[in-house]
Amino acid sequence: MTVRKILAFSLLSLSLAILSACNPASRTPTPDPAQIYTEVAQTVQAGLTQTAAAMPTTTPTITPPPTATATPTLAVTLPPAGETTTPVVSPTRPGANLPDRAEWVSQSPADGTVLLPGQEFTMTWTIRNIGDTTWTTAYQLRFYLANQALRLGASDIKFPKEVKKGETVDLSLTMKAPTTPGDYTSVWVLTNANGQNFYTVYITIKVTGATATVTPTNTAAPTNTPEPTVTPTS
Repeated sequence: MTVRKILAFSLLSLSLAILSACNPASRTPTPDPAQIYTEVAQTVQAGLTQTAAAMPTTTPTITPPPTATATPTLAVTLPPAGETTTPVVSPTRPGANLPDRAEWVSQSPADGTVLLPGQEFTMTWTIRNIGDTTWTTAYQLRFYLANQALRLGASDIKFPKEVKKGETVDLSLTMKAPTTPGDYTSVWVLTNANGQNFYTVYITIKVTGATATVTPTNTAAPTNTPEPTVTPTS
């Protein structure tokens, strides 16, 4: 029951009560206006209470904020220091789309050669020109790694001669094995006159054994022997 209906019903009841009081045939005593007002007010209050009780209570729904999902951290495990000094050499040759093309023919010494710590050797790669350009003496053989220790003591060189398509060239470096035993790989690249790398060569060696050392021999200084005294005879 709405408030409007309750008020209408109360007014109707009040009107009937007044009409009944005006009816001379009625023996009902004239009601007190203050009492009627009180009853109407009580009726209205009761109707409002019922209406409020009948109305559904709206409880606000609190939506919790989404739980932040932690971004997983990638754990990178590095190999123990000093476990290996051999880098991973990709089989992909640099400058595959350049007109300069090369082909490995041979090398000396071979990969896996065992050397003594500190031993010097000459590294030679024989390379054939299979591209569409002529290699000039402006072409170079350059070291390719960040770790300068893997140069093995060698320096960058320029090509010793002009190499036409189909010809070969020997590229030689003077190297020195490291003094610490282990496996080592030295990576080098062929670079054209424009500074573009177009082919990779490398050598892998195994250093083992003790470093040869020369121990000086102490030689005692000669002892002065006094000369014998000669006494002349008469």
